[in-house]
Amino acid sequence: MKKINTLILLLSISQAYATSDVETDLKKMQLSLDKNNPENVEEIFDNNDSALGKNWMALERLALSFERRNKFEKAIDVYRKLIVTFNQDANKAIVQNPKPLVAENLYTTNKLPYYYYKLAFLNAQLFVSSNKYMPAPERIKYKENAEGYIGLLKKVNADAGEIKLIEDQIDEKIKTEDQLAYKGNWYALMDIISWQDRVYLKNKATGSKTNLLSTAIGSSIGLGRKWSNSKYEFNMEGMYSYATSTINSEDPAVNYIQSSVPVSSIIVGPGMYYKVFSEKVFVGVQLPFSYRKGNWTLPAGTYEFENDIQLGAGYFFQVKFYIGNIAVVSRLGKIFPNPASHWSIGAVYDF
Repeated sequence: MKKINTLILLLSISQAYATSDVETDLKKMQLSLDKNNPENVEEIFDNNDSALGKNWMALERLALSFERRNKFEKAIDVYRKLIVTFNQDANKAIVQNPKPLVAENLYTTNKLPYYYYKLAFLNAQLFVSSNKYMPAPERIKYKENAEGYIGLLKKVNADAGEIKLIEDQIDEKIKTEDQLAYKGNWYALMDIISWQDRVYLKNKATGSKTNLLSTAIGSSIGLGRKWSNSKYEFNMEGMYSYATSTINSEDPAVNYIQSSVPVSSIIVGPGMYYKVFSEKVFVGVQLPFSYRKGNWTLPAGTYEFENDIQLGAGYFFQVKFYIGNIAVVSRLGKIFPNPASHWSIGAVYDF
C-alpha cells in the first residue's frame, strides 16, 4: 500500500511538472508571436511536441506561426488536426446537417467557425497564388477545398462580409486566368493591296539588262488562325492577291511601258498583336513570305524577263481596330527585294 501511494505521488508530481512546462511553453509561444518572431514558435513546439500536440492553444499558436511565414499548407494541416482532435463530433453534426443554419448549441461551444474560416482563407490563398507551373489537379484541389469550407461557414452563419472577401479573391483569380488564357479561333480577311517591285528585262543577244519598275494595286482574300488572350494575339495567315500592274523602264533610253498587267501573289506568315490604349486597338508586326508572278509581255527581239516570278520575305507593321467581331486592319512594310513599301488596308471577320 505504501508503494502504491508513493507511485501515485510521483505520477502527480510528474503531471504537475508537465502541466507547468506546457504553461511555460504557451507563454513563450505567445511572446514570440507578440514580438513577431513566429519561427521561434515552431522550435518551442518541436522541443515538447508530445505534450503541446495535445493542447489546442499550443496548436493554434503553431498554426498562426505557419501563417505568418506563408507556410499555408502546414497551417492547414494543424487546423485540420484541431478539428479532428478537439471538435470531431460537433464538426460531424455540422457537415451532416442539410439545413443552411445549424442550431446554435452545436457551434457556440467550440471554435469551429474560426477553424473553418482559416481553412477557407488559407486554401483560397494557395489557389490565388498559384501559377501555370503548378499542376492543374493541385490548383483545383485548393479551390474546391476553399469552396467547401465556405459552405461550412455559411452553415454556421459566419460573418457574410468575411465570406464575401474570400469568394471575391477566388472569383478575381478565375477572371484573371480566363483573361490570360489563350483562346483560338479562325478568321477571314479581305484587303486592298498595293506594292512596287522590280523586274529585269534582259537582252539575250548582248547580255545587257534594263530595270523595269512595276506598280501594282489590287485585292486579296485570306484565311487565318489566331490565339489570343486579354493582352496578346498570335496568328498564322495566308492570303491570295490579284492585282493589275503598270510597268515601265527606269532607263529613259529604253522605251518600255505596259499597263493593266495581271499580277498574282501569295503571302503567308506568322504575326502578333499587342493590345494598347483600349480593348479594341491592337498594334503588332508580321513576318510575311511571298510568291509573286506577273504576266508581262516581252518586246519584239531576243529578250527575256528575270524576276518575273519572285520569292521574297520581309516585315509588316500592322494596326487593327475592332468593332464587334469585325476589325479594320492596316499594314505597312517591305518585302525584299522589292524597292518600295508594301501597303494594305482591309477587314477581318472573326468566326
